[in-house]
Amino acid sequence: MRYEQLRLMTPQHFEFKLTCYWKDQLKMDYDPRRWPILLIFPGSGFIQMTEREAEPIALAFSAQGYQTMVVEYNLLDRGPVYPNAIDVGLTALKYAKTQGPPHYGDANKTILMGFSAGSHVAALTNAMGNNTEYLKTHGFGDSPLTSRLQVLGYPVIDLAAGFPKSREEAFKISPDEQYWASQNLVTDQTPPTFLWNTCADAVVPTMNSLLYAETLARHHVEYDIHTFTHGKHGLCLSTVETSRYNYPEDIEPRAANWVPLVLSWLSEMLDLTQVDFK
Repeated sequence: MRYEQLRLMTPQHFEFKLTCYWKDQLKMDYDPRRWPILLIFPGSGFIQMTEREAEPIALAFSAQGYQTMVVEYNLLDRGPVYPNAIDVGLTALKYAKTQGPPHYGDANKTILMGFSAGSHVAALTNAMGNNTEYLKTHGFGDSPLTSRLQVLGYPVIDLAAGFPKSREEAFKISPDEQYWASQNLVTDQTPPTFLWNTCADAVVPTMNSLLYAETLARHHVEYDIHTFTHGKHGLCLSTVETSRYNYPEDIEPRAANWVPLVLSWLSEMLDLTQVDFK
């Protein structure tokens, strides 16, 4: 594996960091395989990005046959999150599509995976990636720029649906309310979506996922949704790999099933058959 840390610039000259985990092809035998590219948007509460949803997620999915990247979008310490975070997401996605192929990544099989607040950024990235006016105004041209699929874990979907706690906080994240409710930006062009969360989440209400799923259904967009009964907010892999010392609640065995479930879904949606692996 090759580890690469990059500092990239959006068309609006906003700098951010992208960390790439490039799988190496086996050297002893000819290996023409192309791997799906997964861009990870860790949770942050829009204040501090958690390391538990960054490298551990990248390594876990790399081991399953994905080229992975961690997108460090901007937080409130740099001013309002939006629209800069959307531009960060789009710039990272463009980089994945152009620079992934030299690293045996498949530019036609990209996935945005967000956790908590990172899900909000990922969903808005895909929404604005289908908005020609936004793309042209922000320097991305006029061709759609979206991922093939998206995966949203215990997602913040609407800034007025329980997280953050007040409209004042929401206005700090985005003074422009058009970026608050990502479900209102769903169209029939929204990528198929995998959603997972828990009933016991005391930080981001489950209603967020239901709002998004209901809107996807109205627009006839394919989706999977999995709500586990137990499990706190921020479970990550929900296994020992992403647990903290003396936090047994970080491990919830049933919720950990989101990983095999999403791998199965990705395989189906991306048509990852034997042909891909010859």
